[in-house]
Amino acid sequence: MVFYETTFLVHGRFPANECKLLLREACRAVTDKDGAVFRILDLGWRHTAQPVQKPGLGTFHYGRWYVMTWGGPPVVANEVNEHLKLNSGILRFMTLKIRKPNDMYKPRHTFYPTMPAYRGLTPPLTHHTPMRSA
Repeated sequence: MVFYETTFLVHGRFPANECKLLLREACRAVTDKDGAVFRILDLGWRHTAQPVQKPGLGTFHYGRWYVMTWGGPPVVANEVNEHLKLNSGILRFMTLKIRKPNDMYKPRHTFYPTMPAYRGLTPPLTHHTPMRSA
C-alpha cells in the first residue's frame, strides 16, 4: 500500500451538505479500489495569498481547506485527482506521495513527555529567600 496526502480548497459558495457529499465520494473512490482513508482534517476557513480564479464561478480570496491522508494502490491516486478536478466546488488540490510513512505517526512520548522521578512539578523557588526564625 502506498500512502498519499491530498490537500484541497473548497470555495465559500459551495453548500455544506454538498461538501460532506464531496468528502464521502472521495473516500468512496479510495475504498472501492481496496484503499483506506486514515484521516480527514478540516483546517477551516483561510484566506489565500493570491486571488484564485475559477472559470465560470469567479474570483475567490478565501476558502475551506481539507487534508485527507489515505493509502491504496497507485491507480487510485489518478482516480481521486480526476474526481477532484471535475468537481466545481474545488478551487485547488494537490496529492503528494508520502515518502516516509513512519514520519506520519509520532510516538506518544513526543506529545506527553515523561518527567524524571527526582524533579517536582514546579521549578525551585529562586526569587524568594526563606525567612530566618528569630
